[in-house]
Amino acid sequence: MTTALRPDLDPEVVSDTDDTLRLIAAYRKMRRAERRRVARRASPELRTALAEVEYAMALERSPGSMAVTLTDGIEMQAPHLVLIDRLFQRMARGESIKALITMPPRHGKALALDTPIPTPTGWTTMGELREGDQVFDETGNPCTVTWTSPTWYDRPSYDVVSDSGEHLVADAEHEWWASLDRRRKDKLYTTRDLARNRAKQAMIWSAGPLVLPEADLPIDPYVLGVWLGDGRSTDGGITADPEDAKHIRAELQRLGYETVSWSNPMNFGVTGLRSQLRALGVLGNKHVPSAYLRGSITQRRALLQGLVDTDGYVARDGQVEFCSTKRNLAEAVQELVRSLGGKASLNTGAATLNGRFISMKYRVTFYMESAALMPRKAIRCKSGIRANRHYVAATRRSSTATRCIEVDSPSHLFLAGKSMMPTHNSQRAARWAPLWYLSRHPDHRVMIASYGADLAEEHSRWIRDAIKAYGPRIGLALHAGSQAAARFDLADPVTGDRLRGGLVAAGVGGGLTGKGAHLAIVDDPIKDAADAESPTLRRRLWSWWTSVINTRLEPNGSILVIQTRWHEQDLAGRLLEGEDADDWIKIDLPAVCDSADDPLGRPLGAALWPSRFNRRTLAKFRKAVGERVWWSLYQQKPRPLEGGVWKWPWITDNRVTPLALRGVDLSRIVVAVDHAGGADDLNDETGLVAAGRTVDENYYVVADRSGRMGADTWGHEACRLALEVDADAIVVEDNFGGDMAKQIVTQAWKELADQGETKGRLMPAIIEVHAKQGKRLRAEPMAQLYAQGLVHHVGEHPRLEGQLVTWIPGMDSPDRMDAAVHALTELADPAAMPSTSGSYADQRLAGRR
Repeated sequence: MTTALRPDLDPEVVSDTDDTLRLIAAYRKMRRAERRRVARRASPELRTALAEVEYAMALERSPGSMAVTLTDGIEMQAPHLVLIDRLFQRMARGESIKALITMPPRHGKALALDTPIPTPTGWTTMGELREGDQVFDETGNPCTVTWTSPTWYDRPSYDVVSDSGEHLVADAEHEWWASLDRRRKDKLYTTRDLARNRAKQAMIWSAGPLVLPEADLPIDPYVLGVWLGDGRSTDGGITADPEDAKHIRAELQRLGYETVSWSNPMNFGVTGLRSQLRALGVLGNKHVPSAYLRGSITQRRALLQGLVDTDGYVARDGQVEFCSTKRNLAEAVQELVRSLGGKASLNTGAATLNGRFISMKYRVTFYMESAALMPRKAIRCKSGIRANRHYVAATRRSSTATRCIEVDSPSHLFLAGKSMMPTHNSQRAARWAPLWYLSRHPDHRVMIASYGADLAEEHSRWIRDAIKAYGPRIGLALHAGSQAAARFDLADPVTGDRLRGGLVAAGVGGGLTGKGAHLAIVDDPIKDAADAESPTLRRRLWSWWTSVINTRLEPNGSILVIQTRWHEQDLAGRLLEGEDADDWIKIDLPAVCDSADDPLGRPLGAALWPSRFNRRTLAKFRKAVGERVWWSLYQQKPRPLEGGVWKWPWITDNRVTPLALRGVDLSRIVVAVDHAGGADDLNDETGLVAAGRTVDENYYVVADRSGRMGADTWGHEACRLALEVDADAIVVEDNFGGDMAKQIVTQAWKELADQGETKGRLMPAIIEVHAKQGKRLRAEPMAQLYAQGLVHHVGEHPRLEGQLVTWIPGMDSPDRMDAAVHALTELADPAAMPSTSGSYADQRLAGRR
């Protein structure tokens, strides 16, 4: 049921400008359903005005909404990106926020290593690309590679084939800007989407012509094209029909070349051309030099026109055909057409004379307006919709080595393959958000820092260029006197006067001089594992953090750190251990959910972005990168290098799944607590681990619920865990406070019983232990059980496992490890409580073997 609008806001009775403005002001505050109802009732003129309001509202709503709107859907939203959007919305509303986001590296969309990639200087391959290299975006403009992925070897792969003969190998999640139906707008589809059975093939638009500067070429491109098409291989003579020769000679003379008539009316000479051809290296070896394939658009078109004018045919329907017995020449023509934004097919056949085979011939066919200069051919040349569409199909193949890149083009698209098809790259979170923030606060200053000055500058350059491209739509303008890539100021879009707002970028360790920042973004402060493992570089990063970035923040400013975890003492690790750790909003986004309090509310085991990277894909990532890298980069739980009493294989080789545990009869289950000692409970973790054993002396670590908990919390959590796993005992350490721990557990159980949580179940026995032995003497016997393959971790316990494999005798033993050792010692100690069903007078173990 809808409510009636006030008469002065009814779109059917809006009569003047004041009424329109009043309606628009109210329209902005309406819910979506009501806005739709108003728009349906509005006049055509008012509906147009409301559509503009909707567009403006989409730009204002959030960084993600702005990105989707300005790129017509190329940028996509996901739950974890929405979470980041909400942080920026709070910052834009004036909240002073410190936020730390840890998330996996770019979930790359990969192409095979041997995929040809066009560059401004020629060609390279996907496997050879490095950061800083230049490629092309879908408009034909050069763009820069800002990141390259590691090589993956076992990702699901597909053959992608186009109607023009292109063949690429891409992984299942690689993205293409395509259309599955002409009636619908293009959008991003994965290779897996392209491979699905459908009546019609997917369509991908050709790229724009490659935008390159004028090249210094020794022979005019049209002249070279004429000679390559119909020139005599051994000299500078041209063979042409007398009527065509009139046009060609006139054009050559216009270009400054003198032509000479020969005795044969089908031939003529060009003065000085032979020596030029010899110097260029094409005399006696007809081919297109690489410099001519990377000339300007005008130069490349002139070269093509010379080839088509002499050796090309244009059919009535506008299709151009270039035929040659030289494959390299035909392939060069095909590349020329593609570099000018066209689609060209190359077909092979036999050249015969009187039915006798002479040689192979190569036919290049395409549609393109202005492909010829000669009037009788030029009048037929035309472009068409199909001429600019690649029809593609994808089929599954065996896995192959693949890699992905990130580029700084506004659309995140780059060209791949000999046909130069636009395809999508990885993307970064530190660009749209600051752009959106500045659109909300053009009087504020933003600082961006990354591990290197080049990367930070790429972010800044992208934002600056986005303001140039989208400025009128988002209300931003650059000041005429301050537009450097690494530092720019904003101006009033109407008057051009300098505003206080702007952006500055620098590498970690570099200076951030000038005015203070209202928003500071530190994105990827660590480059790689080598930097993360270096104590010197970690100290340098921390020193820069404390002495530079923190001192540049305005009193009510906000700061956002976005990083992938590399090391337990990286920037995120230091922040989480700092005195102001509780002041930070911590958003931990592992690739696979491993916590019940996941920020996105995911169930355990759920992938971060399942529509792109499901569990199967992530499992292959894990296998490819290894356990340590997986837990650090993908799960955000860095593990130091192994070197302690425990070894990784002891844990990983004997791990079992929760499902497998269902078939195991546990004779005893205990919960062990290693509570934080001293007055400052909250600064240390309380170890809280559940473990069980079977009668044949196999041990199972079933849960790790450790965390920062005070005395008013850990007792309840220990009791709840005991209820969850049906423990018969709770093991507590009495080293601190005598029987205090026992009293805390007893009181907590009583309170849970009063609240009905125990459901009448008996309280587990409380077993107090006193750590008389040294830590090594307690830990090593348990490590031996692991070495013998008798201890099985049920599922993943990353923080506990990291503590086990890195603990070295002489170090303070961490709380999770101590709790696990207490639990296993209780279960394994022959002097401990027997494991028979009659061990307790209340028969609480009845039914367990």
